[in-house]
Amino acid sequence: MKKNVFLILFILIALIVTGSILFKKNKVSSALKGVEIGMPAPDFELKDLNGKIWRLKDLNGKIIILNFWASWCNECKEEKKSLQSYFNKNGSSDDLIFITVLYKDNSLAVADMAKKAGYTFPILVDDGVVSSIYGIKGVPETFLIDKRGILRHKIIGPVEWNNPHIIPHLKQVLS
Repeated sequence: MKKNVFLILFILIALIVTGSILFKKNKVSSALKGVEIGMPAPDFELKDLNGKIWRLKDLNGKIIILNFWASWCNECKEEKKSLQSYFNKNGSSDDLIFITVLYKDNSLAVADMAKKAGYTFPILVDDGVVSSIYGIKGVPETFLIDKRGILRHKIIGPVEWNNPHIIPHLKQVLS
């Protein structure tokens, strides 16, 4: 009798665990399917290193360059230098905003690094949810979002943002 009870309990626990795993896997994969070029960019809410809350939907009407990066990525560090160089030469723009999102990184260490490097662009802290929604596999990865909030392009790898031709071209294409 006791053997039957333990067997039934074991089977029930196995079914619950399996169902839970499948549910979570399906939830993440359905979120990943929602990120497609030509479709609206998935909204999110993240805090930056200073505690300010950023919502993608609050930036409608602006061209958004959404960049996922990490301090442990050498290509990312070079890319951030070029981004800061762009800001130093050109300042910020009313119709374009750069948002950088930390991917699998230590926000305290990045805050110290950003302060030393003089970064003036927003650095948002992700717990992994937004990176998963956007299907990030590695860094750097950048999404270009037009003024209507539509994903227009995904760039895998670093970009030289201080190249004088890139930003004017992006503004023209994404306006």
